[in-house]
Amino acid sequence: MKFIQRLSFYLGGVSIGLIFLVFFLTGKRTQCTWFPESRVLADIGKKSIRLSPELREMKENKEIDDLTLQLILKYGDVDFSKSDTDATPCSYYYISGREELENTTLWVKNCDRFAVVEKVIYNDND
Repeated sequence: MKFIQRLSFYLGGVSIGLIFLVFFLTGKRTQCTWFPESRVLADIGKKSIRLSPELREMKENKEIDDLTLQLILKYGDVDFSKSDTDATPCSYYYISGREELENTTLWVKNCDRFAVVEKVIYNDND
């Protein structure tokens, strides 16, 4: 078999594979969470979020809103040095906000079926 024939078979197989991927994998929410921080945030995002009584009171007094909590839980930075990942039965994570929410930090208790936002900490770095 000549090189041109082998190349045409190879390119034909690659094109069929690409067409397969385009038709069957488009529209699906496939994502790869490679880093530990994104794995933790994705795991917390899959669970139902509960608020501690302290946070419910803050929410009623309009000291904090749902959008702030959601943004930090979705796009926040997990500080593993301040987190307690080996606690049983639930791990505790120290998640701080990014950009305009960088002075806001959450303590989140991550259990098997739910996650509890335990505390909000405001850092004054002015």
